[in-house]
Amino acid sequence: MPQRYVDISEQDLHKLRDGLDLLERLDPDKVRELDGYLYAITKDPGVLDAAREAIAAAYEEEIDESDVEVGEIALAIPLSGDILYYLTGSGLKLRKEWFAYAGTGGEGIRSESLGFSHYKPQVTVHNFTHMALGDSDAWLDQFLKQYGTGAKATIKKNVQRTEEATEPGTPTPAATLPPPAPTPKQTSIPGGRRLDDLLEDFLG
Repeated sequence: MPQRYVDISEQDLHKLRDGLDLLERLDPDKVRELDGYLYAITKDPGVLDAAREAIAAAYEEEIDESDVEVGEIALAIPLSGDILYYLTGSGLKLRKEWFAYAGTGGEGIRSESLGFSHYKPQVTVHNFTHMALGDSDAWLDQFLKQYGTGAKATIKKNVQRTEEATEPGTPTPAATLPPPAPTPKQTSIPGGRRLDDLLEDFLG
């Protein structure tokens, strides 16, 4: 059974870059058809900032980037000679790569795209703590589970209040009702005549 991903060192990554360069000269279309990925664990602060922004932007509830804490992620970077050239040289700017992170509250490992982040960090292989080659990006969660530290992300959800909070021990004031209206004096009898009219008739 073929392996889902294989570990690779920085030295081997340089060799792979040179090999892909040669293959692209022979048949660039064939190389583009390769569905290969570089898996990489990173704790780089700049990459984590972009990941936090992406998680907040894609979250099912409205949260801010500052509500998200994540200590590490696993990246899936598509393979090509040019990408490996930048990763092993001046740096590759991450744009829409997928990443995996350990969720909290029984969520397990979740995946998100850096395309949700406005900030685009630049990385080299020196920003990675572990690397592997994968035949697709489908096994990124397993890679993180195997080589990550298990640090879980934390997300502070905003609490929406419908009533103004009161201090502990302070009784909530009862609703103030308007004072009852004064009872009007009865000056007439329903269906009858006024008292002074009756006396006038009686006394003539």
